[in-house]
Amino acid sequence: MIFSLREKYAIILQYCFQQCHKSLGCRVNAAELYDRVFDIYKKTFAKQLGYAAVVGLASVFSLGLLVLGITIVSLTVSPAGFSSAGTVTAISMISVIVPFVLIWQAASSAGAILFSRQAFLGERIKLPTQDLFRIICRAAGALFAQLILAVPYLAIAGGFVYFLFQYIPAFGYLWLSRVYMVLFIALLAVCVAGFFIYMHVFSLAIAAAVNERVSFFEAVRRSFVLIKNDFWRLFGLRVLWFVMILVLAASAQGVLALLPVIAGWFAAGWDSSVRLLQMLQFLTGLLSVAVTFALGPLDGILTAVIYFNQRMKREGLRDAV
Repeated sequence: MIFSLREKYAIILQYCFQQCHKSLGCRVNAAELYDRVFDIYKKTFAKQLGYAAVVGLASVFSLGLLVLGITIVSLTVSPAGFSSAGTVTAISMISVIVPFVLIWQAASSAGAILFSRQAFLGERIKLPTQDLFRIICRAAGALFAQLILAVPYLAIAGGFVYFLFQYIPAFGYLWLSRVYMVLFIALLAVCVAGFFIYMHVFSLAIAAAVNERVSFFEAVRRSFVLIKNDFWRLFGLRVLWFVMILVLAASAQGVLALLPVIAGWFAAGWDSSVRLLQMLQFLTGLLSVAVTFALGPLDGILTAVIYFNQRMKREGLRDAV
């Protein structure tokens, strides 16, 4: 029997998940999940870092050119009906920057998920350049659908917070005013937490778009199907992961920030101490950017691992990926 390339790919993927299912079971705990994430990250580190650097630098450069171009055009031509060129600039930037950020996020996440899939299958780690544009477009469509679905929540929560803020009563007793402010801050925190819980429903949409050739609201629907039975467990795993990465990033940035200070102590009194400190500050800035690029792919890898685990658990990957 002769199998096509896609059929061979599906058979290999099915076999890998069956072996993973036998060794770990359908339900993995936090330690196993995070171990798998870091194992994939080690296998794909060079590719992940290179891809993140290329996408990030290209995005920053392109965005800078767009902002500069919009500013020049808005200052040159101010249409009738607008009070100032600043209004035109703000509207133009929002209309350009939002889609640009969606595409950048889609490209970053898609690359991390693609590399993660190849590492999981034991394949050669390489970028599928021929299909990359279509994959990024599908991922951007999934992100755009998430943005649309986030608007109602943001409108309701924002209106509620604005109403409370506008009508803070001027109590005669200072302690009562403070109690009201504490309640207001608590409600604001609840609204923010509710937003993250709400958006967790869509957290596997990009992975579905990359692996299943779906996009827009179909990718969001697939995310909901895969998450709904383990919603709170997966949400807890993501919150714990976020705290871990935040602590790791803060620690790395803190160490880098201390380098010029320590060097200043040792270099005190040297003729070239100022130049040395300037060079160290420049190197520290470069290392900070490198740390940001290095930590960036981890969220995409976590998303891929959760996606694969949920598909194995719920569907056994009966559909070709």
